[in-house]
Amino acid sequence: MIFSYITWNAGPVLFKLGAMSIRWYSVFLVLSFYVSYRFMMHIYESEGKSKETVLSYGLFILAGLFLGGRLMHCLAYEPEYYLQHPWDIIRPWRGRLGQNAVFTGYRGMSGHGSAIGIVLGIVLNAVRTRTSMIWMLDRIAMFGPLIGFFVRIGNFFNSEILGKPSGLPWAILFARVDPIPRHPVQLYESLTYLVIFIFSYHYYKKHRGTEKPGSILGLVLILVYTARFLLEFFKAPQSDVEAQLLLNMGQILSIPMILIGLILFFRPVKRKPGRETAQQP
Repeated sequence: MIFSYITWNAGPVLFKLGAMSIRWYSVFLVLSFYVSYRFMMHIYESEGKSKETVLSYGLFILAGLFLGGRLMHCLAYEPEYYLQHPWDIIRPWRGRLGQNAVFTGYRGMSGHGSAIGIVLGIVLNAVRTRTSMIWMLDRIAMFGPLIGFFVRIGNFFNSEILGKPSGLPWAILFARVDPIPRHPVQLYESLTYLVIFIFSYHYYKKHRGTEKPGSILGLVLILVYTARFLLEFFKAPQSDVEAQLLLNMGQILSIPMILIGLILFFRPVKRKPGRETAQQP
C-alpha cells in the first residue's frame, strides 16, 4: 500500500481581520445555527404556527447551549482547575489582565451540557410565554444532530477531540499535534450525526401531527447518545479525570440520556378526550 495514513496540517484560523481571527470552528457553528433556523422556519410555516415566539426561543436556546455546555465541560472534565478558579468559567482568558493574561476563548464545551442547557432554556421560555414545551422540544431535538455534524467538522479543523492511534489506511496524522496516525473520530461522529438528522427529520415528516408527544425527542436522544457511547471507544482520553474510570466521561454522561430517550419514545400515552392543551408556539 502506497499510503498508510493521511496527513492533516490545516490551521484553525480561516482568515484574520486585523487583530481578530476568524476560525473555522466559529464559521461552522454559525452555519449550523443558520441552517437549523431555516429548517425551523419551514416547520413553523408548514404547521401553520405563529412566529411570535421565534426570537425569544432562539435567545433562550442559544443561552442554554453555551452556558450548559461550558459549565458541564468545566465541572466534568477539568474540575480541579475550575473549582480553584471559578471565574475562569465565564472569562475568555486565564491569568490577570495587564500582567500574565492569556486569551483562551471558550474552547471547552460539552455536548451533553449543551443538550441539557437547551432543554432548560426551552422549558423556561415555554413557561414564560405559556406555549407548548413538548412541541418545541420535539422539533428542536431534530437539529441537535445537525449542529453536531457541523461542530465535529470544526473540531477536525482544530485538530482536537482526537481518536486513538490506528494503522488503518484512512487514519489521519494530525501534524499540528503529534506524529501518530489516529482514527479520524471527529469525521466518524460528524457523518453519524448527519445520518441521524436525516433519519429523524424523515420520521418527523412521516408522523407529523400524529406523533406521540416527546417521541421525536426520545428518538433523537436514543440515536445520538447510543452513537456517542460507541464512538467514544475510538477516542483518546480527553482529560486526566478519565484515566481512572472504566468508561470515559462521554460514555458515563450518555447513559442517562439514552435511558430518558427510551422512556420518552416507548412510554404509553393515554389521550383524554376534551382535554385542553397549552397554546402552540
